[in-house]
Amino acid sequence: MSRRVDRRLVAIPVAVIVIAVGGYVINVTQFEAEDASTGNQGMIAAHAKVDDARARRAHQSFQQAVAMLQAGEFDFAVTALHDVLSIYPALPEAHVNMGFALLGLGEARAAADFFHSASDLRPTLHSAYYGLALAERQNGHDKAALAAMQAFAHLAAQDDQHLPRAQEFVWELQAATKKASP
Repeated sequence: MSRRVDRRLVAIPVAVIVIAVGGYVINVTQFEAEDASTGNQGMIAAHAKVDDARARRAHQSFQQAVAMLQAGEFDFAVTALHDVLSIYPALPEAHVNMGFALLGLGEARAAADFFHSASDLRPTLHSAYYGLALAERQNGHDKAALAAMQAFAHLAAQDDQHLPRAQEFVWELQAATKKASP
């Protein structure tokens, strides 16, 4: 049976990811401009229009996905994120958002896979560990959830607004795992 997740658990990390993707898209555009300056203008000009259109489509789909996540429309967010991932399959922020969308749909196992892939793509992406902790907890894997939330707490900035909740989560899981241990 699917269980819907509190929107706040999904929407908060999404705001952080939006900023990161904006930087990524700018970086991709800058990289293309640098290639043009090296003398490959003819071939790059032909591909730039296609790449620019694809980059714009990915950016628009990503923005739509974020809006859908914040509105709790997880099915639509998944659709938009599939579009983003078809263009940029190695974009860790898209993997994280897909994980949060799947969590919202109650698909914790699939969500955990996306959080794992995001952390593989960028091991310092702390929101991937936060989401992974939530997914593993829903999957009943308290030790994995504890390890993921500890990784988040280690990577997050000291003034991160999610850090106090992460520390509570760690304490709760430590207590739960101590009770479960013989």
